[in-house]
Amino acid sequence: MKIIFDFDHTLFETEKFRKVIKKNLEKGLNQSCQFLYPDVIPLLRKVKKNFELFILSFGEEKFQKKKIQNSKIAHYFKKIVVTPNIAKMEGMKKILKKQETAIFIDDNPQALLETKKFFPNLITIRMNRGEGRYFQKPNNKKIDYCVKNLKEFEAILRKIYFIKSSTALVLFSGGLDSILVAKILQKQGIKITGITFKSYFFGAKEAKKSAKNLGIKLKIIDISKEHLKVMKSPEYGYGKEMNPCLDCRILMLKKAKEIMEKEKYGFIATGEVLGQRPMTQNKKSLEFTEKKSSLEGLLIRPLSAKPFNISGRSRKKQIALAKKFKVKQYPSPSGGCLLTDPEFSKRFKKLLKIYPQCQGNDIELLKVGRHFWLKPQNRHKTRNAKLREKIWVKIIVGRNNEENKKIKKLAKPHDILIEMKDYPGPLALIRNYQGAKLRELSSLNKAKKLTQYYSTKTRNKKNMKFKISNIK
Repeated sequence: MKIIFDFDHTLFETEKFRKVIKKNLEKGLNQSCQFLYPDVIPLLRKVKKNFELFILSFGEEKFQKKKIQNSKIAHYFKKIVVTPNIAKMEGMKKILKKQETAIFIDDNPQALLETKKFFPNLITIRMNRGEGRYFQKPNNKKIDYCVKNLKEFEAILRKIYFIKSSTALVLFSGGLDSILVAKILQKQGIKITGITFKSYFFGAKEAKKSAKNLGIKLKIIDISKEHLKVMKSPEYGYGKEMNPCLDCRILMLKKAKEIMEKEKYGFIATGEVLGQRPMTQNKKSLEFTEKKSSLEGLLIRPLSAKPFNISGRSRKKQIALAKKFKVKQYPSPSGGCLLTDPEFSKRFKKLLKIYPQCQGNDIELLKVGRHFWLKPQNRHKTRNAKLREKIWVKIIVGRNNEENKKIKKLAKPHDILIEMKDYPGPLALIRNYQGAKLRELSSLNKAKKLTQYYSTKTRNKKNMKFKISNIK
């Protein structure tokens, strides 16, 4: 791919140069190399290996070429073209064919817009270093990108370049947005692999189904333990419920980056849409997560970028795009994460408060049954504060046979299981959160009453017999 650079105000500090040549023209020209911006040489060294470089400069040909030669960067460029036309159309024709794809960076919006009319595949980048006659004018929306220096240009360049890579890793939830991203990249001839994450709070069911429908390879990464650690103490806080979305997103992106580097994928793509979610998909958050996961220049969000420019919570554009790509099967939008569910969040919040050391088994138990916390009781009735440790007890009552099976499977040492002897009905589990054997009769009696109450056939019967199992 070709990169065409403007010279003045893009590579060269023209305002400083003009002040010098007013006093002494020959001296100013001879010292031209001193007026290059400091980010020019480092960038040219990096990009020369992968791109053909050109200069397209406006001005008097003999003067401009001498200025460029004395800047000592001419050897980086395949061709240097100087044109007397400020729109640079005729000069661009000496470098590009009409349908050729190239990158053009210039401080003059007029030059960018005029040349793009004739060269439709030109990627236009406006340089706005804060000097020159154009720097105060707003960026035209028809220009693809706007940058303040070559470091920002390099980040955009890496995005453009990696889009041309042959392989990509796509964060794939299985929802419509991630399906569309997969289709967009496939249309560009990029070989993609989906990556989805599962934890105690979300799974990979939809991702598996959608990946199968699309015929793409899917990697499923279990981050349960790391994710739980983040959930207990999120650096950037919770959302509306117990959902620390920023911390969660950064964790996923970091994991994806590790795989990208290890398996040599060209870049990472996500289905994030600007403005779709208030906490993680506003402009500031998107830039923040990209920076914190060290993916600057390696992360693209095709739906929010040109030419799609999708934003907001409406799905009309996505649905229209799905029809265009002939995508017929996709799930309805829903919160796939349990942490956004108010009832589950309430349970989880209380568990964290009482037992911050909770692990996977405790989280799985939150997903089933009816939950009842009993008032804490003293382990020992004594004046000694250490021995007066409070014992928090929870009773979980199954709602159906399927939940009874899950509760029995999740029972661990020191738990107690209670069920009715002579009648079918719910299974109850008693768990305390201090790890000691449970002996309190009040807890057992409460569990028996709840077990009987939630069996409608036995609710009013007396002298019920129960089977009590102490898990060892």
